[in-house]
Amino acid sequence: ACWQDLQHVPDHAAETVHQAEARLAEAQRARDEQRWPDATALLSTVRALLNNTDEAVSAAGDRLRQLNAVQKDPQQEIERTRFAIRDAQRLAMAGRNTPDPRHARPLDDAVARLERAITTLEGRHPDYWHFLTETDAVRRTVADVVTHIREERGSGH
Repeated sequence: ACWQDLQHVPDHAAETVHQAEARLAEAQRARDEQRWPDATALLSTVRALLNNTDEAVSAAGDRLRQLNAVQKDPQQEIERTRFAIRDAQRLAMAGRNTPDPRHARPLDDAVARLERAITTLEGRHPDYWHFLTETDAVRRTVADVVTHIREERGSGH
């Protein structure tokens, strides 16, 4: 599952490189014919195609680095997520005796979701990709709560 979204990258990269080579040949013809604006535009297209290919290929390397890092030390990802939750909880309680249920519930749910994600690391073949996507989703949820709190306080509600 952790590679599903990257399955197309090799074929897409080969096709994009082929397109870039074709545009480069066109740019060379334009240069030979002294059509400088065309040559410049084609070179920009080649650069964009190759940049997109580089980003797609790099995504696979980045994914592998993420998976290796969390396999080696999942605690870092856990602490990063816990910190985001605690920081949001502090903000939710700032100047209050009891938290607003609209903020408390999603933050409590985030704690529970993190704990469930941690349990997926137990056993013989942990699903590190699921763990990473869950912790990322928890941090996004927490960030949404923080944004909501700040918007409410900024508007005087």
